[in-house]
This record gives sequence, structure tokens and C-alpha cells, in this order.
Amino acid sequence: MKSAFFLFILLILIPVQPAFAAETLLVGDTGTPRISELYSDLESFDVTVYSEEPDEELTLETSLVRTESNTEDMLVKKVFSVDEVPANTRVIKVGLWDVKGAEDGAYVLKARLLRDKELLSESEYKFVYGRRSIPKVRINDLVPNSEGISVVISPNEPVLFDIEYMLVDGSDVVYTTSTEKVALTGSPEAFSAAWGTLLENNREYLGRVKIQVYSPRREFVASTESFTAKDDAEITDIYEDETGASATVFGRSQVPFEGNLAFTVYELGGNASSETASAFDSSRERVPVLLTDDDETVEVAWKERLPRGIYRLKIELTGKDGDLIERRETIIESDLSSYSYLNGAEGNDSGSAEAGNGATEEDGAGGIPGFSAAAVLAVLGISTVLFRKRS
Repeated sequence: MKSAFFLFILLILIPVQPAFAAETLLVGDTGTPRISELYSDLESFDVTVYSEEPDEELTLETSLVRTESNTEDMLVKKVFSVDEVPANTRVIKVGLWDVKGAEDGAYVLKARLLRDKELLSESEYKFVYGRRSIPKVRINDLVPNSEGISVVISPNEPVLFDIEYMLVDGSDVVYTTSTEKVALTGSPEAFSAAWGTLLENNREYLGRVKIQVYSPRREFVASTESFTAKDDAEITDIYEDETGASATVFGRSQVPFEGNLAFTVYELGGNASSETASAFDSSRERVPVLLTDDDETVEVAWKERLPRGIYRLKIELTGKDGDLIERRETIIESDLSSYSYLNGAEGNDSGSAEAGNGATEEDGAGGIPGFSAAAVLAVLGISTVLFRKRS
């Protein structure tokens, strides 16, 4: 009787296998490539391949299976080529399911890793759709773009978790970064990460977030969104005067920005509302290559200094493909008179008139600045008189 009682207690204390479990079978020695981790829901999945030794030309077979009453119904099958597995490096494949009219119940992701037709490793991940318990965190919104990825996460109770951010090109995870031991206790919060790799302009990528909660059991929540990478930048500061202009450009994309700045000056009428038909001056300059958070200042000088008047300055920032990204306009008010403009000197009308009448502060080469010739002669005369009186 006592032995039966102790057996009953032992059965209670034995931990129960989690509902969201991955079971991996490795075939061969420890250096053989294997499936080290996998996750799936009814929207997407990811499978991680790992090896202590480099390998190549492998095949990864994945299938989504619905289980019910000891029967299995395969819904979707996807096959990926794994061209290279560097030593001690995770190779992650991501796929999207397209399940129409999904029913509540139990599902399994089954994955097999093969070299030719030789089975190297196989694993499966079990999950429940529709009747599972409420997770400790949920993803409210996910926005990936050419700079990085942002996610809004809400806790259902105070929780610690890890976030892994993935950049997916086709089915390959080409960049990943993570934040560990993130704490949430109440209201939703936003988290972000920047891509640490270069993107290709006009190419479609996937941004994926995978959250791992450890307590009371290890479980995952994931979300994936697509985006098209674009070269992007903005004008943050401009300067202008009668001699030229400049604009500071700030990079906002991991697509290398190889754009141009066009500066155009139009002369306006006296009321600053009319505009000449043609541009007074224009210049087009290449912007140095920019990435996210880089900035460069581009300067131009007008072919001629702007005569007195009011001018409209238009600055246009265009991308590599010639698409207009941003346009800025401002006013230049020049105080240079026509006379000053023609003679290359600045000043007002009265100063110009005095110059025209020959009134200058210096008279003759090697003269004394600030003194006229008459003043010098008067000083010499007074000095002679005083010298004679003393004598």
C-alpha cells in the first residue's frame, strides 16, 4: 500500500511535456549538420540548422500536419535548398503558410534535413491553434522598413522575455539581432532594432520578430511583415546668400543613397509674387553615399553674385532612380547694388557715389592711411615755426 502511495506521488512530481515542444533526432556523428531549433504557427515558421563542421548542398523538407484522433493530414509541404552551413553558425530558414479555413486543433511542423537522399536530422514542433491558453505577451503591431524594424508588445501580466529581430531575404535570414531579458509590467511598449547590413534598392524583404518567454514554460510568439527596401534621405538644414547655397542631407535607409541635389534660383518681382520665366542660376551636385544616420553637406557657388533683388531658391533631392524625395524652397534677399555688383565691391549707394567722386581714405601709393596730403603739409609748417621760436 505504501509503495502504491509513493508511486502516485512520484507521478505527480514528474514534469509534464510542454504542449509546444520540439523533438529532434540526429542521425550520424556529432559533426553532422542538424536541426537545432524550430517554431511554427499557422501563419509562418522558422527552422534553424547548425553544425560544428562546415557543410553544403543540403535539402530541408518542411511540412504542416494537422493531427486529430491519431490521424495525420498533411496540409502544406515546402522544400528549401541549404547551399552552405558555415561551422558554428546558425542558418535560419523562414517560410509562410497559406492555410485556408484553418480549424481549431492540434498541428505539427515536421522538418527533415537531408544530404542527397541521406537523412541527417529530423525534428517536429507541436502547437495548438484556437484553443491554446492566452500567452503572457502579444504583438500589437509590427512595422519593418529600410532602416530597421519596430514592434509594439503588450503584456498580459508582468513578464521577462527575449526578442529576436530577423531580416529575411526570400527564405534566408540574412541578419539577426536580439535583446534579452526585456521587462514589461503594464502598458504596451515599442521596441526597435536597426538593420546592420546593406539592403538592395526596390527589393522585397520580410521583417520578423520572435519573442521567447521562459516562465512558467518555454513558449514563442512571432510575427512577420513584408516591405520593399528604398533608398531614402532627408534635407535637415539649408543655408543661402548672394554667393551660393548649401544643404545638409541625412541618410534614412540601409540602401546606399546615391542621389543628387539640384539648386535653382529664380528672380522675383518687386512684390515677391511674380517670377521670371527662366532660372537666374542653377547647379546640380552629387550627394556622397549615405546610410542610416549618416549626413553630408553639399555646397554650391553661383556663377555670379546675385544683384540687388529678391530671389526664390528651390532645392530638390532626388534618388538614384531620379525619383523626387524632397523639395525645399526659401527666399534670398540680396542688398548688392548694380554698381557694387559690377565692380565686385559691397556697399550702399552713398558709399558708391563717394567712391565715384574720388573721395578715398588713402591717397597715393605709399601714403599714410587716414591722412590727406594737405594735413601733412600743415603739420610740417607748424613744426618749423615752433623750432624757429625756440632758437
